[in-house]
Amino acid sequence: ASKSFKQVLVSLFGRFDADGDKHLSRDELRSFSLEARGDDKAFTEDELSALEAYDWKEKGMTLRGWLQMAVAQAKNSEEEMWSKLKRLGYDECLQLQTKDAGDLQAKLEELLVLGRSGNLEAFVKAFVAPDVDAEDRADFLQRLRGTDGEEALLPDLLEELKCCATGEGVYQVEGDKKSGPVVFHFHSPKKGCEQIDREVAFVKTKGKWHAEG
Repeated sequence: ASKSFKQVLVSLFGRFDADGDKHLSRDELRSFSLEARGDDKAFTEDELSALEAYDWKEKGMTLRGWLQMAVAQAKNSEEEMWSKLKRLGYDECLQLQTKDAGDLQAKLEELLVLGRSGNLEAFVKAFVAPDVDAEDRADFLQRLRGTDGEEALLPDLLEELKCCATGEGVYQVEGDKKSGPVVFHFHSPKKGCEQIDREVAFVKTKGKWHAEG
């Protein structure tokens, strides 16, 4: 398998790993199959059981198992592989064809995919405004990963971005979704902190959305 194909597979693993536990559960694999094969073609119980032949742990399929499965299926039918990739939004050059770059919803979905895939350098580039200097970018990247004595910021941030993308817990959205800025107000998704109100603001710079502050 080519390097670019493997990169696509890693990104897709992060995209469907909804709970971010580094495994694809049966439900997450069903979600993948519905998107990749069509609304009426979810994996059957027999098909899911067969997938356990690949690297599989108690929580579900590992990234290694996912790569094994994808490479085996590609060897079996290249035509079917390209059909699935097209349904998942990729072109013949293995580039993800997102919605209009000006679409805030597309930006939120892109950030979730990048964060879940572990590509934090790309996540920072997509998240922060272009006028943020290199030192502040490096500091933010370190905070995402976690430092001695401090928990990683990424898991909580992804949960908050998920609220913005799905509307879960959001009680107010201020601003203009076409030209910005836009502020999402929502109840904290963190367990035990549901009574705390949070907000995330996005601004549009040169036609592209970035987080403010």
